[in-house]
Amino acid sequence: MECRELEITLISAQNLENVRNFFKKRVRVYAKISLGGNLRTQNTTPVDKEGQTNPVWNFTAVYTVGKNAVKSHEIKLLIQFFCVRTSQETNIGELNVSLAELFDRFSALSKGEGAAKVNYPVKRGDDDSQGEYVGRGPS
Repeated sequence: MECRELEITLISAQNLENVRNFFKKRVRVYAKISLGGNLRTQNTTPVDKEGQTNPVWNFTAVYTVGKNAVKSHEIKLLIQFFCVRTSQETNIGELNVSLAELFDRFSALSKGEGAAKVNYPVKRGDDDSQGEYVGRGPS
């Protein structure tokens, strides 16, 4: 089976919901990246302690995927954003995009000149955009 490397760099997120607003405490955010929510493929960014609702990571996750997976609308990259709290984590939102869409978008942007930067809306449940993901991907 022919494989391809998928390298995703989670640069930052912008304008995420402030889930700590009631207590006026600092929002510390991290992200979990996986293929389809599969725990075996999960990578976790460090916690951003400074950016509040605009965290910055520059965190890279690398996956090896089958050549057919790149064309699949059923296999999805899942990025979930969480706020660190004393006793639990709070889900701030997520991004769920098919590998086919991701590769199509990047190949159209980069035109063979390396990785390109893209933005995707971050959703929370069925709500409209609750912020924006900024990243680079497939190499």
